[in-house]
Amino acid sequence: MNASFTRLILTPVLAVALLTMCSTAFAQGTATGPFTSHIVTLGPEVIIGDAASPILIDLDPAGQPWTKSITDPNGLITGGGLLGIVETIVNAGNEPWFDWHEHISPAQPGIPASTWSSVSLFVNGSSIGFNALGLGTPDLWLDTFSQPVLPGDILVIQKQADVPPLGSGIPGGPMLRISEYPTPEPASAAVMGIGSLLLMARRKAAVG
Repeated sequence: MNASFTRLILTPVLAVALLTMCSTAFAQGTATGPFTSHIVTLGPEVIIGDAASPILIDLDPAGQPWTKSITDPNGLITGGGLLGIVETIVNAGNEPWFDWHEHISPAQPGIPASTWSSVSLFVNGSSIGFNALGLGTPDLWLDTFSQPVLPGDILVIQKQADVPPLGSGIPGGPMLRISEYPTPEPASAAVMGIGSLLLMARRKAAVG
């Protein structure tokens, strides 16, 4: 009777906790949904923020991704090729980041989207390990960080985009539009945590 009562009460509570944790784990967006514009420099390369003036990003499940428009007014990469992008970001919120997602939209109708060819991550100046999914595609998921990006930490993302030939008449217009956002701890960790709680509850009920 006691064990049945414990399961009856505890299971719905844990189910609600699981739903809440998973919803947070899949959260995306930033508090202000910033839009920024950047220009290709010699290299060619795009520098976005620096140690003195990092881009402030605050994760917000109800927000919009950080969207960047990159232009090439001098035609430095009109014929296509690798474009280096270095972003310096600060976690301006109160949640740690364990994942990062990037999506490249087509520059203009009829022009194939660029794809990601390489990426490296640095937290407070030190390289960290991670898992990268989507290299060679417009969608890049970075997860399983070897250490979280804590509130106040500086995250530097060094990456390369493989840009297709843009053709004539394009220089000066939008070349890339990138949407990106951090996410908190992966849902898998939440599921594992709830699973452990259920197992403990079952054992306690059996002992009771």
